Amino acid sequence: MNSRAIHVGDKVRLRSGARSITGQVREDRGPIGIGGRRLYLVVYELGKDNWHRIELPAAEIEVIEPKMEPA
Repeated sequence: MNSRAIHVGDKVRLRSGARSITGQVREDRGPIGIGGRRLYLVVYELGKDNWHRIELPAAEIEVIEPKMEPA
């Protein structure tokens, strides 16, 4: 799924079953996954004010809008 480097602040898409969910990368957790995979903390909202957090490897995250760097 991942086509570019993932950075904190990126808007991303992830899959949950047949559902596509949009969220934001809040933390790079480092290479702490199985086999040293890099994990990212993603925060997303399902319904109004119903926030969730999940840690995912880069392979399961698609960047849809990179974080805008200040000029």
